[in-house]
Amino acid sequence: MESVRKKTSMSVHEMAKMLGIKKTDSYWLMKKHLFDVIIVDKKMRIMVDSFEKWYAGQTHYHKVSG
Repeated sequence: MESVRKKTSMSVHEMAKMLGIKKTDSYWLMKKHLFDVIIVDKKMRIMVDSFEKWYAGQTHYHKVSG
């Protein structure tokens, strides 16, 4: 039986697409240190758990469907 690994990080592009915002807006959110960001192979990755915690506590942004 194969175990399914839970995704622990997402790219800046994935976050922007999820929130329906532009690339510059997503980098602005990251620069505010609202959630944990790591660098992997010179690329920024947003930690999903910290993003979800931030998202649950704010009211301005909403996830888009589709």
